[in-house]
Amino acid sequence: MTALLRLYPAAYRREFGDEIAEAYREATREAGTTARVREGVDVLGHALRMRLGLGSGGRAGQLLAALAPFALVAVGASALSWVGVMRNALFVAGLDAVGPGFLALVAAYLVTLFGVFLALAGRWSAGSWTVLAGLVALLAASTVRLGVGGVGISVLSTGPMLLLALVAVACPPDLRAAPRLRTRAAVAAVLAWTLVLVAAVLVVPLTYPLTQLRFVVPVAAGLLLAGRHAFARLRTAPAVLLAGLPFVYFGLMPGTLLPLGTAGLLVLLLVTAVAVSVRRRRGLRDPLVGG
Repeated sequence: MTALLRLYPAAYRREFGDEIAEAYREATREAGTTARVREGVDVLGHALRMRLGLGSGGRAGQLLAALAPFALVAVGASALSWVGVMRNALFVAGLDAVGPGFLALVAAYLVTLFGVFLALAGRWSAGSWTVLAGLVALLAASTVRLGVGGVGISVLSTGPMLLLALVAVACPPDLRAAPRLRTRAAVAAVLAWTLVLVAAVLVVPLTYPLTQLRFVVPVAAGLLLAGRHAFARLRTAPAVLLAGLPFVYFGLMPGTLLPLGTAGLLVLLLVTAVAVSVRRRRGLRDPLVGG
């Protein structure tokens, strides 16, 4: 525990070190190895967030909390659209022609998609780490499939998704979204509906330009699952732009949006950012505006 405490900034350690150590001892008293490791990881994560200035009391931590749901939705939509592209390749080439490396890529995308669902449903820690694990597996599988010369391509294609996953993982625990689905039955029901939705946009043949639905539908479903609370945190124009730009970026990828649709999304994003900025300025001038 002493080693973990040393990771905290000195001032924070002097003020709260004893309290953190006592909380850790209480949490791990008579606990098994798994519980001790989990508590240690939590302390490690908290120490690193404080060291990097990503605590819930700082602007950076609050910005991460505002961006995290949208980052996950963008990752999930991108993963599903890529699975759609690979489904088309599988349909053309056949299962015997693609090989195990191809199937490993599909599996990594589906694990990533499942992690996005878990996080947005309220199981944030498990979900965000599952997303990160799925993307690391995706990077490894694509590197193996393409060889050493394809590492750059793998990083370029997977790097933005990894960055967005890290945003979700680094989100301060006390600012993470509250569980939208509070019972296992509710989680199972929504997961079943999600599987039906995924099957509909993957299995049902879609002709161009209806292939855009493989990006649009998961974006809409993800934003619905994130809920109104996620939008309420986007209080500044930079936050709106940072939350929306991943959708524009992934909209340019193969099998997602038409150029006109991407341009429309960018215009909508800019208009929304301006509107939020104007409303914020009015609210600063008149505290009664907006309640």
